[in-house]
Formats: sequence, structure tokens, C-alpha cells
Amino acid sequence: MIKQWIIENIPDFNTTIHTEEDMKIKILLPYLKSLGYVDEELRFENGIDVQIGTKKTKVYSDIEVIINGKVEMVIDAKRPRRALAEKDLLQAVSYAKLIDTPQAMYGVVCNGIDCVVTDTYTGRRSVEIPTKPQLLRAIDKAKKPIMKEVDLREVESVLFTLHNSKELYKVIQDSKDVIERRALIRSDQSFREMTKVLLVKMNEERRVRAGEGNNRFNIDYVSSKARLNEVEEIVVFKELFEDAKAKYPNIYTDENEQINITDNLCICHLIKNLEPFSFLGTGDDIKGTVYEIFLKATLRGEFDQYFTPREIVEFMVKCADPNIGDVVLDPACGSGGFLIQAFNYVNAQIASSNGSEIENNNKFKNLIDKCLWGHEADYDLHVLAKINLIMHGDGWNNIYQGDTLSSDKLPDNYFDVVLANPPFTIPYSFEDVLQNYELGLDKTAEELDILFVEKSINVLKEGCDLYIVLPEGLLNNKKYLYFRQWLLKKTDLLMSISLPEGAFIPFGGSVSKTCILGVRKKSSLSSYVRPQHVFLGKAVEIGYELGKKNYKPHNKNDFAEFEYMMSEIFQGLRYTSNKAECGWIDQTMVSSYRIDANYLMNKINSQLMKEQYGKVVPLGEVCTIENNSVNVKDDVDYYYLEVPDISPQTGTITNIRRVKGRDIGDSFHKFYTGDILFTRINPRISRVAIAPELKEYGIVSKEVYRIVYKDNTYINEKNKYVICALLQNENVIKQIVRLSTGSSSSRARVQVEDLLNDVYIPILSEMSQKQISDSIYKMSKEIWDQSQKLLETYQKNQELLGSKIDINEFRGI
Repeated sequence: MIKQWIIENIPDFNTTIHTEEDMKIKILLPYLKSLGYVDEELRFENGIDVQIGTKKTKVYSDIEVIINGKVEMVIDAKRPRRALAEKDLLQAVSYAKLIDTPQAMYGVVCNGIDCVVTDTYTGRRSVEIPTKPQLLRAIDKAKKPIMKEVDLREVESVLFTLHNSKELYKVIQDSKDVIERRALIRSDQSFREMTKVLLVKMNEERRVRAGEGNNRFNIDYVSSKARLNEVEEIVVFKELFEDAKAKYPNIYTDENEQINITDNLCICHLIKNLEPFSFLGTGDDIKGTVYEIFLKATLRGEFDQYFTPREIVEFMVKCADPNIGDVVLDPACGSGGFLIQAFNYVNAQIASSNGSEIENNNKFKNLIDKCLWGHEADYDLHVLAKINLIMHGDGWNNIYQGDTLSSDKLPDNYFDVVLANPPFTIPYSFEDVLQNYELGLDKTAEELDILFVEKSINVLKEGCDLYIVLPEGLLNNKKYLYFRQWLLKKTDLLMSISLPEGAFIPFGGSVSKTCILGVRKKSSLSSYVRPQHVFLGKAVEIGYELGKKNYKPHNKNDFAEFEYMMSEIFQGLRYTSNKAECGWIDQTMVSSYRIDANYLMNKINSQLMKEQYGKVVPLGEVCTIENNSVNVKDDVDYYYLEVPDISPQTGTITNIRRVKGRDIGDSFHKFYTGDILFTRINPRISRVAIAPELKEYGIVSKEVYRIVYKDNTYINEKNKYVICALLQNENVIKQIVRLSTGSSSSRARVQVEDLLNDVYIPILSEMSQKQISDSIYKMSKEIWDQSQKLLETYQKNQELLGSKIDINEFRGI
């Protein structure tokens, strides 16, 4: 296998193989030669023209294997850290079908970590590129029917779609404009009409794939039939819609659902625009584009709904690892992303299994009939979910619409895998429903996401897994301790991944700090084995630009590297190429206090610090925090220190203003000369200072903690200012940043308990402590004294020049 070959021959794979070109030149070519192929049998960057009507595109292969003058294998190289998607496989197979006549035997996609080889005639998949002798045997055995013209056109349409995502975006945008402006359909109803058009197109493509005739989603067909029957094209199109409804009778709750577009030219325009594109198998692009254009601005509404990006969906499905026969549920399925990916994942297992054709057909039928379940509150979204599943191959008959929390469609203890991204933080206040949930008992309201977790666990079989996107606050905020206590009674933790800020901004504008949580429902059976380790990760990059209004994919993605690192248990922390942290922690170290990845990785880090420094102790062993509040009075003058007055990193203070109480807020902390001041907000900036000499106490924002030395055996009181330097140390700052909670890094705060109990500091020799303590105090004092002299000199000079200057208004020098 190629993965084993890489381990044996390319030991520096992770550090030297970065691009598709690296993959092709440094990995695939030498590997192919090890399989018996020679240079004369390999061709690179060969292009073919694809034309659909008047639209053209040119596509290129990475590597072609030529046997006896004919292309028999097409290989598409992908970057090592790019997860393989279903459309990657479809692209390789489509190219293989078009490159020669008869078509090439195999289409291959490989990123070095994963490899998928598809037989273009049977659709069977394997994970090993065949050796030359194996390929020769496969060529001899294969029956090679020539593709019909209608099938050839569909393959060309697939390739055209995959290589023209920008064109597709323009077409869908144009479709929305035409439906709303020409057909005069309200903007809140245009999406529903678009799904009807999609249903017709998808049904026609499936008819072709099933050998039931030509694709009638074609302006030539619709126009000629309209002329023949002396009717408008819209009449013919409505007949096609009725055919599609008859084929899929439960797509719409109302069996009398009709196309509401009445403008004939509008329908003709839509057919012409959409005709060149293929929707089967390329549904991720279609779904994403339809969402972006039709739904993004209006979907969120009162239900806090957000589209889940493909990168997150693929990662979660791979972590859940559903098997053939597993029943999968998404209780908040939206447009069906999790279910589509789960379908692709299990279907790939079926295609690559060693079963007979009859056995595999039965497995596939079971998958689409019984194994994919979804529930969605929004009517139009549940329709889109059904259509998306049909686009990808079926499995739509267990998609239900309505309130998941009160639904009787989802049986308890039934599902093998639950995948979800439920609505966040919205209060749910139907008391009759709340009484059915342990976390809703005797309450007038509870948050939707919490209730969705309980619902998901209720419907899981014992010993089965839930992977869910949640607000990270549920894992680390004291307010939700009751939820974590309940959760850990019911489940064992499998995974906790912190997602970067802005992960959902391109998909509806959510600014919530989010995470992925994986748990396993506990079992009362004696055979149940509790998972011993929990995987933790803090993702930095996830495959697209973060915090931007529009979705823009790029090549940086920690998920692919997390997948690779999850293949084995390891000690300590490891880092991706984007400097994202990950590691494994023992289940016994997990408690309900906090279960977020950052907190648990900090526990791992404390062990690493012990190895580095020899002796480390929690910060709370050497100091405490005393915050004395003061309510200011309007007419009293105060020494007022603001957070920006403390310089980042060095903690320098060069002036403290003297102001009237009326000119500032009304609630502050007191501080005194010589205090160590620690700024809790945005701790990565590290504003830690020694308070300068003042005539009386000063006041400071409540974002600043007053660190007070306490008697201990580790640091002598005369060396107490070493604590200031320790809080500025990069290893300590990393811990504080991990432990901080909040919706964004700039507003993240570390809480008192976490700072004192979970931040570990190294204990240095007394000589080193004295040297650091004396030097930091001396320099802080000298800088303060010199800056005060400078300000006084500046004031006097300006007064001599006739200007009135009050240095009490200066923040610093």
C-alpha cells in the first residue's frame, strides 16, 4: 500500500510534501515505478476539451498510465493535508471515462494518506493502486461496453460542473433574480420555487443514469414538445414536475404542491441556464451555492440556523466512522450535509467491500431505505435535504419535518450514530415538552442546544456515539456546570475540538465561539468497555478564510492533520503545520469542571512543564487574588489607571492620570503602591505590571486582578516580584490563553479559579528568584521615576512658552 511505502521510503513526508506537485513528483512517480510501470507508460498534464452546448472548458489529468497505446488508469494527485471529497473521486472517474474509447479502466485519487481506486465499469472501489501485472489482468477480464451518447453527455456535464464553480454561482444568482424579478415571486418564497426546479433537473439526470431515456431538462426538448402540443413551455415543464413528484411522492408534505411560476420566459431562461450543469454527485457545490444565494441572508431568523461547512461535516463524519448497517441521524438536519457525507462514507465502504454484486446491492438498499434519518424544523430546508440526498444517490425517505424535541418519529435507543449542529442558545419554553427532558424538568425554559444534546443521547443505542457542534461556553462556562455534570453521568468523552473564531461567519454570520464534541453513551452491559483516551485539538485553520462574510476556501486545514495524528495514541502535545495543538488525555483526568479542549490540553502541558523545569506548582500556591471594589464619587479626585496604560509584554507604566469621579465609570478595583497587577482580558497581549509609587490608592478596571503574595515554601516574600516575571513568561502565557473563555480572543478572559488552580509556574533557585525579582522591580521603578521627571520637565518648558499643560491628563510618555 502507498501509505506503508511512504513510511518506509519518505521518512520526512510531513515536512517535505506540501503541494500537489510534490505529491505527484516525489511520491506517486517513484511509487508507480515500484509497482512495475516505466517512464514510457506515463503521461502528465494531458488536457481534454469538454463542451456542453455553447459552453466549453478544458480539464487536465495529473498522471495517465498508458498500456498498449491506450490510457487505462488516470491518477489525480491531491495535497497530503487535503481530505478527499466525493467530488474528487467523481472527477477522476469522469476524466477516466472521457479520456479514451473504450474508457480507462481506473480512476484514482491519492493524497498519500488516503487513496481511492475506482473501477470505471463496475464502480467498485479499493484502496490500493494496482501493480502493472494486476492492471494487465484487470484489462483482460473486463467487459468494456462503449458508452452511449446520452451517457457520454452526462459525464461531460459532470466534469463541466466540477470545473466551473464560479460560472455555477453566477447561474444560480441569475436564477434567483429571474424568479423574483421576472416571475414576481417574493424573495422569501423564491427558494421554494428553486427547489422545484432542482427536483425536476435531478429527476431527469437520474432517469438517464437508470437508462430510462434522454435528459428532458433540455430547452430543445421542452420547446419542441410545446410546439407539438401547441402549448407554452411552462406547461411542459409542469408535466416534468409532476413526473418528479410521482417518482418521489413524499418530497412535499402537500401532494398538490405546484409550481407557482407563471411566466413562460422565466421557465425557459432557467432551463437554458441550468441545462449544462450536472447535479448528481456534485451536490456539495449546488447545495453550497443555493444556500449562499437564496438562504444566507434570511435563514438565521428566530431559530438561529446556520449552514455547516463541508470541511467540518467531513471531519465529523470521519471521526464518527459509521459502518455498513449503522443507522445515522441528524436531528437538526438543515439541507442534509451530515447525512449526505454519511451516505458517501458508507457507500464507499460498500463499493470497496468484497461482497458479491447481490450482497452489495442489498447493503446499498438497506443504506438508503433504513439507515439515513433526519429531522428539520424548517419546511423548505427539509425539502432541500430530501433533494440533496436524491442528488447524491437516495436515502431521503426518513427525513421528517417539525419540532424535533416533541417529535415521535425518532425512537429512543435506536440509532448507532448521531451527527448534529443544532440551533444555539435559543430559549425553548414549551413547558409540556420540557417535562419530557431531565434538563427541562420544572423549568419554564431551557436552551435548545442543551435539549438537542439530551434528545440525541436518548435516541442513541447504548455504547454508540454522538458528534455535535456546540457553543464552547457549554464546555467551560460555570453557568453550564449542571449540563456537564449531567452529560458525564450519561456519556464518556471521546473528543473535544476547539474551532477557531469566525468559523461560522461565512455561513450565516454567527460569531459564537464553537467546538466539536464527541461522546459515547454509557452502557449498563458488562461487556461495555469505557474509552480510555480522549482526543483534544485546537484548530487554527479549517480550510477556508475565517471571519469573512463570504466563503473563500484555501489550502490550510488542520482537520486533515488531526485525522492523521488520531491514528495512534501519543504522549504530550503535537502541532500541525499551522501550529494547531492536539493531544490525548486519559479519561480519568476528565471532570465536569471543564471539558473544553483548551483546558484539558493545559493539563497535558503541565506535565510537559514538569519535565522541562523539574518542579512546577499551581500559581495559587504562591499568591492569591484580592479584588477590593470601590464605587467612585463624582467630586473626588482619583489616580485612574486604564488597561491601555499598561504596555503589552513588558508591563511598563509611565503615568497615571488624576481625574474626577464624574469623568469615569462608577465601579473599579483598588490597587496600592507595589501591587502586582494582572490584566485578565485578552491575556495573549500580557499586560502585567508593578504598581508605581502613589500618594494614595489608585483605581483600575475590574478587568485587572490584584495579585497578592501569600506565605509559602517556594518563593520568599522578599523575592515576590519574580511572580510578575513568571506571569510574563511565554510558557505561562500559553497556559493562561488556553484557559481563557469568551466569544473571541480579544474579549477572552481568564477566571480567578482557573488562573490560581490551573496555571503552573516553574520554581527556580532562590538565587535566580532574587535576581529576577530585584531587577524587574528596579527597572519598573527607574522607568516610572524617569518618566515622571520627563513629564514634569515637559510641563515646565511648555509653561515657559505660554502653554498650559496638565500632565495629570497624560496616559504616559
